[in-house]
Amino acid sequence: MVKKVTSIGILGMLFAVAGGIVWYFQQRFLGLLLWGVAVIIILKLNKEKKKTRKSTKRPR
Repeated sequence: MVKKVTSIGILGMLFAVAGGIVWYFQQRFLGLLLWGVAVIIILKLNKEKKKTRKSTKRPR
């Protein structure tokens, strides 16, 4: 699970960096598209992390 999350996180960051590079070269639409994909990936990881936290909590 950790390797999958790490690789998906790296992929999200690559999309964010690529969006910044494209934005710098005045390709606004493509930059926004890449940043949107990066945000969706990061939100997906955050959602998965919350699910695993809830399932691993021990009852008191």
